[in-house]
Amino acid sequence: MKILGRIALSLALLVIVASTVALLGFKLVQHHIAAHEHAPRLQLHPQPASDLVFETLDGQPRHLLPTNHQVVFLDLWGTWCVQCVAEMPAVQALYNHYRNDPHVKFLIVSRWDSPSRVRSYATRNHFDLPFYVTADDEIPASMQLHQFPSTFILSPDGRLVTEHTGAANWSAPSVISFIDHLKTQQ
Repeated sequence: MKILGRIALSLALLVIVASTVALLGFKLVQHHIAAHEHAPRLQLHPQPASDLVFETLDGQPRHLLPTNHQVVFLDLWGTWCVQCVAEMPAVQALYNHYRNDPHVKFLIVSRWDSPSRVRSYATRNHFDLPFYVTADDEIPASMQLHQFPSTFILSPDGRLVTEHTGAANWSAPSVISFIDHLKTQQ
């Protein structure tokens, strides 16, 4: 019995050490990505947008369309995605810039995460973005870009005008200029 106890203790310690190393590795990669983020190259390529069904963290269903004459910043992300986590402070900064602007709407939609996991992530990192969740089968094929994060910007008339994959510095002045320009396109 003593041998089994020692084996169990050794395995538990091994799991703790491995988990700590994995978490530290995730954090190192996250900080490296964040330190090297650049402004996304946003170009206008208007096309019809597909509707996306998602839920509030309280389980209330929502739809992407209609846009209600707002510019929509849609970010498909996950707490498990190192690039997504790395860019989230820049997304928060962009949101802070437009927080009280009724012409710009933010939808930060997590894939593969539960509402409680998203809430915990937001609280732990002091984010107050408008977070939502969705299931992969709710995401239209046109938005299945197979890389995370996937960010889409829609014009006030409901057209998808640009998309971007991977981490980016969303608080860059060029992004603000791009969104401000879209706001005038009613």
